[in-house]
Amino acid sequence: MQIIEEIKDRIDIVDFISSYVPLKKAGRTYKGLCPFHAEKTPSFVVFPHTQTWHCFGACGTGGDIFSFLMRREGLDFSEALRRLAERAGVTLEPASPRSEASEQKRARLIEMHALAAQYYHHLLRHSGEAEEARAYLARRKINLDTVDRFQLGYALKSWEGIKFFLLGRGYSEQDLIEGGLIVKKEGGESTYDRFRNRLMIPIRNMRGQVIAFGARALNPNDVPKYLNSPQTPLFDKGHTLFGIDLAAPAIRQTDQAVLVEGYMDVLSAHQAGYANVVAGMGTALTEAQLQQLKRLTCRFVLALDADTAGSAATLRGIETAREALESDSRPVFTSHGLIRFERRLDVDIRIAALPPGRDPDDILRESPEDWPRIIAEALPVASFVMQTLAAQTDLSTAREKTRLVRQVLPLIREVDNEVEREHYISELAQLVKVSERALLSELQRPLTSSTRTGMVAASSLAEDKDEEKPGFGAEEHLLALVMYHPDALAIANEQLAAMGFDGLLPSDFQRSENQSLFLHLSHWASQPDRAEDALNELDTGLGQLNRILYQHFGFIRERGAQLEIVPYRLASEEMVKGILRLRIRQVQAEIANLRLLLDEMSVEGNREEQRVYSHLVETAKQRLQALERAYDRCTLMGRRREEKVRLRSK
Repeated sequence: MQIIEEIKDRIDIVDFISSYVPLKKAGRTYKGLCPFHAEKTPSFVVFPHTQTWHCFGACGTGGDIFSFLMRREGLDFSEALRRLAERAGVTLEPASPRSEASEQKRARLIEMHALAAQYYHHLLRHSGEAEEARAYLARRKINLDTVDRFQLGYALKSWEGIKFFLLGRGYSEQDLIEGGLIVKKEGGESTYDRFRNRLMIPIRNMRGQVIAFGARALNPNDVPKYLNSPQTPLFDKGHTLFGIDLAAPAIRQTDQAVLVEGYMDVLSAHQAGYANVVAGMGTALTEAQLQQLKRLTCRFVLALDADTAGSAATLRGIETAREALESDSRPVFTSHGLIRFERRLDVDIRIAALPPGRDPDDILRESPEDWPRIIAEALPVASFVMQTLAAQTDLSTAREKTRLVRQVLPLIREVDNEVEREHYISELAQLVKVSERALLSELQRPLTSSTRTGMVAASSLAEDKDEEKPGFGAEEHLLALVMYHPDALAIANEQLAAMGFDGLLPSDFQRSENQSLFLHLSHWASQPDRAEDALNELDTGLGQLNRILYQHFGFIRERGAQLEIVPYRLASEEMVKGILRLRIRQVQAEIANLRLLLDEMSVEGNREEQRVYSHLVETAKQRLQALERAYDRCTLMGRRREEKVRLRSK
């Protein structure tokens, strides 16, 4: 939304609003009578440093330059955009075909990959040249049901097999190059198939669309043994999990995701009936992969062979998991009486280290009945890291003991259950041969700079820890949920009403374009039985109405596509949390603005206004506390705390 930001940068909000409302400078702010309700004492404040306005009187609303003009003149977003662009001297160009062309290209590549998967699968099932591939699958005990379920295929030895097949279906060489299916020779114009004489394994996104291929060599002399598609407009291995489309229902049902290392591990697991298994793409776990899984479950097991389990890459992957997955901040009193907020992990991460010399595929083929026991016996992260580091560390020296302790204590600190924490402290004390008292003392010390959240005021409990991606923040995430789960909005609003709050309102969105988009979405959100048709109608309608809003709609729809597979119950819960999170932010910003005004009145010696703003701050704090309590009850750890209180009261 660069045009919107450019308009805001070019138009000074004070100058603009002054043309409607007489404003008087008051320190770093400007005040005036609210134009949206009758009043005698100025409660309307403009904040130049944030280019925003807020009414602290009867309206209780605020926003940016767009929302002011829309409300003052009764305009929709499109008309407000046109008028402000004209004032700012920003040209609203006619609809650019670039984004539409990009989407068309993506759709074309999706269709091409689907056709390629069908082609490879047909060859595996019916071609005489695929006998070697079929024999390989037989040796690995992969049956035909699994072959068909995963649409496994075979790439011919020919240098131009898939190339000529797809060219004959209307695709260009450039399409095939962009999709990673063919390669251009260095220093020449000729092209050839990337995959030759290989078992082809389609890689799908969460929506079940083929976006890439993994290819297993059938000739022992061919290298590499596994060859993946390169990065393309469809495929980024750091954002992809093999088997996620088929595993998602089982992960939700079992409330557990098992992560393995290879394609064959996943195939064997699903064939044995353990469908909650997925694999990374030959790299250490990434935050993007874990964020996908977090939408399905909060329980993770990493099933690793003995060699991999002790590697530095695995420990880095565990660290990635800890950082990526949801956590709460908890208040802890220090020895000096200050409050420190410590991180408590809201997920259960365990590691199943397999017997030496065996990987998941071996176990699942040879003794699948052992798999549930191995997963059930997976070690908590703290125990696993303790044992792994101890095996790699010379614990005869004080220095190495200290290093190990400082690596393990942050993991123990994150454990929410006090009994478990004491258990790990005892385990660590025995391991390094120091007293539990010494470890407990170390545990109470402030966190190191890499993990501390610092000494903060109690009101910071609701500080948002989510690092938003540019252009796709909490507001856009919430809109994407409404787009893909309109039926869940009514449930979310009912849950909010039960808590004593209003349902989702346009005013919950600070960005004017998001307010406008929500107004459009709300017209059809009450028609869940025809949600897909309505979404497409909205797509068409916005395209005709306003190019900027249409592009924003398309951006959110694309970036939030993975939310489509989120279960109905989780979608409504996520909406409630998202709405509360937005309101917490708004009230926090309101308190910050009020304190700014309070400071200015203190300098001026205006006791009457000091009293008014002090009262408003206290009122806002009460609202904030109510929102924070409600949000806390919606989190996993908050529910656990409530359960503990309930059990104690019995």
